Amino acid sequence: MIELLKDIIQCLALSISIVLNSVLTYLIMTKSNSKMGSYKYIMMYLSLSALCYSILGLIVRPDLLSYSSCFAVYVKNSSSFFSPDVMIYLMSFICAFYFFFASLIAVHFVYRYNALKNGAKWAYFQGKFLFCWFLISPLLYVNWTLNCLLVFQPNKKSTEFLRNRMAADFGLNVDDVTYIIADFYQVDDSGKFAPSPWAFFSGFNFLVMTVVSLVVIFVFGIKCYYEMTHVIVPNRNHSITQKLLQTQLFRALVFQTLIPLIIMYLPLFVLFIFPMFNINVGFAHYVSISISLYPALDALPNLLFIRDYRDCLYNFMKKPETPKSFELYSVRRGSTTTSSARKSTVNLGRVDLG
Repeated sequence: MIELLKDIIQCLALSISIVLNSVLTYLIMTKSNSKMGSYKYIMMYLSLSALCYSILGLIVRPDLLSYSSCFAVYVKNSSSFFSPDVMIYLMSFICAFYFFFASLIAVHFVYRYNALKNGAKWAYFQGKFLFCWFLISPLLYVNWTLNCLLVFQPNKKSTEFLRNRMAADFGLNVDDVTYIIADFYQVDDSGKFAPSPWAFFSGFNFLVMTVVSLVVIFVFGIKCYYEMTHVIVPNRNHSITQKLLQTQLFRALVFQTLIPLIIMYLPLFVLFIFPMFNINVGFAHYVSISISLYPALDALPNLLFIRDYRDCLYNFMKKPETPKSFELYSVRRGSTTTSSARKSTVNLGRVDLG
């Protein structure tokens, strides 16, 4: 029952995400305020990335397992469209989005702070510099993809280690699933558990990239809030309109950070780090459901908090006004038009009475 519910929620959430992020991308392209500067390209970058993640997630629909000293991502072969060899690549691609989104949100906060302090046309977010900022997330993405493909490959020992857990908790035969696994304490030839150097190296890699991204987010988030509380200073924020726009963008970004922090980053961080200390975590199955909700919820703050996008959606969904039957009643009392109409009515009445 839980498996069926998970599949339904995943498919529904990812389908909604595809629609919302497509709409958001269109609005960013066509309805963005000219004062946004380069920030609209960063927003579009995140929106298109969430769209790609949703499409890939709808194809893969991965599940998670955190057990004893290992963390695994797996897919049932019966529900996959591709061979196990291809699915291992697809699972590695979708896992790497964790760092892609974390680093891109960090870039968002760096830009927001400097836009508040130096103006939207800050030189280091223009031209070739903007390309360099865009390059950070793909580099981290490739880094973790290679970790998954080179370090987290399944083997006979890991398959046997997962067999009882899969059967007891999920009623699955481990031979009927495709998985990648971070196994921190592997069984050696003598039957004893020994630390895996490469797994711990990848765990350290995971820890560093996650902590750096979160530190940048929190530090520049506090800096942004500090700048937002200041009165508009000449030569920095030039108008009330810009101040209101910056406020909208900052609020949207805060919620865009809180949503993945609660439903994706912190749960995955716990699920991955605890096996390094051989601590068993039992809520992994539910985290895969919450992660599928992220791209669907991620587009909402921009759609709801940024006025240009919100008004456009409101006007699109608003019912068209029905035309008035008598134009006379739409005119204010006492207006010249009303007076003229009354005179005309009186004159016509006199002519008819003859």
